[in-house]
Amino acid sequence: MALRFLYITTTALLLLNSAVNAQQDEIQYQVISMINQPDTSMVVMVDDQQYPLTQSSESRIVYTGSAPVAQSGYQYAKANGNSILEHEPFTRQPVESDTIYEFYNRSHNSWEIPSVPSLYDPLYNRIDTELHLEGQMGTIHIYGNASGMDHMHANILDDITVITNMTYIRGNDLITFQNTEIELAGQSSKWIPKLSYNVKISKDDDSDLYGYRRLKIRALGMDPSYIRENMVYKALHAAGVATSQFSYVRVFIDDHQVGLFGLIEQYKNPWLRNEFDNGNKDYQQGNLYQARAGSDIIPGYESDLGYIGENETLYGAGQYKIKEDPSEGEPSFRPIMDLTRFLANGSSHDVSEWEKHFDMEALLRSLAMEILLGFSDGYFTLANNFYLYQNGLDSEQFVFIPADVDTTLGLTIVKMADMLSGNYSTFPGFNMRPLMPQLLQVPELKERYEHLIQQLSLHVVTPDVFDSVIDATVNMIRQDVEWDMRLPKLSTFDWSTVPPFDFGPEGAMYPLDNETITDAMSRTEPITFDMAVNGPTGSISLAGVKEYIARSNKAIKSFYNL
Repeated sequence: MALRFLYITTTALLLLNSAVNAQQDEIQYQVISMINQPDTSMVVMVDDQQYPLTQSSESRIVYTGSAPVAQSGYQYAKANGNSILEHEPFTRQPVESDTIYEFYNRSHNSWEIPSVPSLYDPLYNRIDTELHLEGQMGTIHIYGNASGMDHMHANILDDITVITNMTYIRGNDLITFQNTEIELAGQSSKWIPKLSYNVKISKDDDSDLYGYRRLKIRALGMDPSYIRENMVYKALHAAGVATSQFSYVRVFIDDHQVGLFGLIEQYKNPWLRNEFDNGNKDYQQGNLYQARAGSDIIPGYESDLGYIGENETLYGAGQYKIKEDPSEGEPSFRPIMDLTRFLANGSSHDVSEWEKHFDMEALLRSLAMEILLGFSDGYFTLANNFYLYQNGLDSEQFVFIPADVDTTLGLTIVKMADMLSGNYSTFPGFNMRPLMPQLLQVPELKERYEHLIQQLSLHVVTPDVFDSVIDATVNMIRQDVEWDMRLPKLSTFDWSTVPPFDFGPEGAMYPLDNETITDAMSRTEPITFDMAVNGPTGSISLAGVKEYIARSNKAIKSFYNL
């Protein structure tokens, strides 16, 4: 009896183990793909055997299903019944647990990207967020109001907000947001067929994306290298200044594949508390001002920090915009007026007086980076693309924040040779704005500015740091760049109805270079992806990213005998 009992027990255990193993041998396969063809489905081919996948109830671009653990490999395919219409041109290595959300026709889920070492500690207390994970790419699907999106794409000069839904997918995360506000982003970025978008996640469910509710989906449409903004944000972060970070996303809108984009943070709540006080909801913020180049109301009024008198309303004529109100009290342009009044007399003040009005380390680091990274649409050139933050409620001190960094690293409408002399005083517009001529009359500030330019050039904006980062990033995005280039663009606006844009006379308000602008507008030979990354391009309005960094670094070393 004992032997019989032992036999039965052992057999039962073996059968139980066999059932458990069989259960473990099946895993969940998950893939992101858009199917627009009728009678087409997604399948996973495991060791050449076909298993059906089902459209997820959470997202219609996600397909999931159970299939055995692969012995030799697996690949995703599109099928009509039992007939395979197309399949991935590579085989994925076996995995022993459920897959993450993989992307159809992409052979890697993550990449090793070298970091850009920080030269200086961060000046502020930024939250630790998973919004931008190095070496990973997310997917954004905007859906649910196709007619509204079509109307916005046909009327790009109108201020249109579309209420729709959005899903963000990356790794094991699939996050859906209802009643999301989408609008077109930027000014010059609307001139190109591939458009950029502002995203505002609704507060209804206290939702956010890794701590953020306001985001920008950047088209990268003027940059054939697709990496300029990414590299600039890495460099600014390494300098320790207040800035967004950057990650890549693949974008779908309703039933359209739209392409490869960059994801950055809008400088809108909750960004201030996330950047300056580790996300503290009780943070008491001051006014946040956006510089908008020139006034649409009063010609000649610029956001150059020039003093224009004691009439506070003149500072709100369009050249500055209040992007975020203070935590208490009414928003006001008086702090900007007070700041510009100080600058008008700034040369008579010592360093401590400057520190009362600016976080000087933030200001000097940011404006050193404008020189090294070639901001052709920044403070010096067009008095544009920066923010001024009143550093806390009722504070007299301001923080300078760089923004919108697409026209950088050799993508320019000003004279590139003047940007690359190694001598910051030749940088286009440097002496046209009221800030630097005043600031550089203070010996300690001048010495610190020149020290920052040298150190940031030697240790951050140098081929020794960036070449390996660029190479790894190019390897990561190459397939998606090729995909992006093949896709139709969504803008249907009729530009023939708009007269040519008038920049004004050369050198009048802005240090524009007509030869450079003509080159940019009349370029006929396409700039390939690799040419835009590495150079030379043969263009005076567009250098390769690596080429520009090398030339900038070489010029600084030569000028300062480093």
